[in-house]
Amino acid sequence: MDKPTLIVVAGCNGSGKSSFSNAIVSEGVIPFDYDKHFLRTYDGLIDSDFRDVMAHNIVKTELENAVFSSIENRKSFC
Repeated sequence: MDKPTLIVVAGCNGSGKSSFSNAIVSEGVIPFDYDKHFLRTYDGLIDSDFRDVMAHNIVKTELENAVFSSIENRKSFC
């Protein structure tokens, strides 16, 4: 069994993180795209002054859960 890999893709807005992350991961690894998850969550919430903060908190929890699950299951994560 290969060792699991953690790949962190970081950069400024518009630098191509989402575009290139799929190209640098191993087959079968789906990168966690914060922006896509955020927009999906944001669009699903009722319009309010706290919508942005609520969406961020929900997606942050999703990301943390995905990371912990990958570690627990010894799976690669990006």
